[in-house]
Amino acid sequence: MRLLPVCLMASCAAAAELPNVVFVEPAGKINTASAEIRESMPLYRRVSDASKYEPWLNNESAQRALRLYAQTARIAAPGASVPDYYVALVRGGNHAAVGFRLETSEGVKEYPRTAYILLEPAPEWFETTMYHETGHVAMDMLAGGRRLDGREVASISHSTAALSDRTTAFSEGWAIHLETLAAHLAHGEGLRWRYQHHSIGFGDAPYRQNEYYRGASDLTTFSQDMARYYDVRENYFAFESAFRGPDYLRVQLERARDFSTLRDANQLLQSEGFYASFFFLFAMRGADLPAEETVAQREDQMLRAMAAMFAAVKTDISTPWLLELVTAYMRLYPSERAAIVDALNDLSHGVFVDPGAGALWREHYLASLRLDLEHLNRDAIDAARKRWREQAMADPRVLYSRIGPEIVCTVPAVTVWLVAFGEGAPLRFDVNTVQEGVLRLVPGITDDEIARFAAERAKLPFASADDFRRRAALRAATLAQMH
Repeated sequence: MRLLPVCLMASCAAAAELPNVVFVEPAGKINTASAEIRESMPLYRRVSDASKYEPWLNNESAQRALRLYAQTARIAAPGASVPDYYVALVRGGNHAAVGFRLETSEGVKEYPRTAYILLEPAPEWFETTMYHETGHVAMDMLAGGRRLDGREVASISHSTAALSDRTTAFSEGWAIHLETLAAHLAHGEGLRWRYQHHSIGFGDAPYRQNEYYRGASDLTTFSQDMARYYDVRENYFAFESAFRGPDYLRVQLERARDFSTLRDANQLLQSEGFYASFFFLFAMRGADLPAEETVAQREDQMLRAMAAMFAAVKTDISTPWLLELVTAYMRLYPSERAAIVDALNDLSHGVFVDPGAGALWREHYLASLRLDLEHLNRDAIDAARKRWREQAMADPRVLYSRIGPEIVCTVPAVTVWLVAFGEGAPLRFDVNTVQEGVLRLVPGITDDEIARFAAERAKLPFASADDFRRRAALRAATLAQMH
């Protein structure tokens, strides 16, 4: 099918070639209960009446998704026509996947490297989820038609405020920033109503519109739609969780931040919220709201840098993707080297470069709280920011200086429950990023042990599981709980 192009996020000329959308449905049963589809090459068939679903694409968010797909296809295969975009209508579907089989009149045809999406067959999913999932499809296409696997680091599925693993955070952060762009640049009332808190209700107002439930209703979506706009836009996830008690879900999922405490470099690489802020704010940089054409050009450059990165980097399960992307961008667009280095350093507050960055920020933030204007220390901070820029531009390898490996630790004695998912999981974390409140869940651990652990890790990330056991300063009884 062909849709009338709407000139959002691209010029009319670029938007003219939209993909032909092919709606399919399962020929068998597909399990969509988990966070990601794990089935290999599921079997689909074309829907009998595509005209029923074509109107669902006539909304602002779906149109952005189709343009993104076409834009990515032109980068992934220069000179080729834009391939069909397969959309599988699957109950519970909110996923992207690679590889499927399709029933045809001539038999079963295989598409082993074709990226596609699975969506709940309801029009509202095409107004919300389609753009996000198309972000994953775009990344899979640029990676050569393959899904990027992450390390199983966390006890729960990924979520905006949580720490997961580097690959999941990178992929999800990219997809989330698209939602943030759509919300920020929304022209239609539907997206504006959804994200911009236009509906304010009291008394008998519906649950998602009722102000009584405002602090909790976003959590019940698990994806935290409002956090994907407000908190990503404000770069809140560059900061540590405000909750330090022994409660995994509160530490990981609550939006509340301790703005005096920065997340360190390894934590930022596992934070999809931070990735989303980086992509969104770099696209929106400048004193005024940029024109849609400007944003489209910036997004195109990021996609091309991503393609160059995937072509150049030998993928490892713990690849520090953000740093690889910044390095690829600097090579591809030398005139913008300072711009992307400044964005990374300012949004991270220097933690990728400077071991003293956290203390420098904390001093400034606490002085601001006290209205102690004489001790904001802005001259020293600006000198440090200039030094960070010069160091990173002279040798991008300095950005990797604070990075350690992902080292997974499991505590079998402790179970983390998300009731809606129907089963618990053992407490699991990365020793190089575990937050204080999560560490407090380890049976028998003491405040002194936590303090020594944090101090040792702050000096230098743990290099291996053996290095962790040597340097963590934990008692034998505590270490025995950690596998």
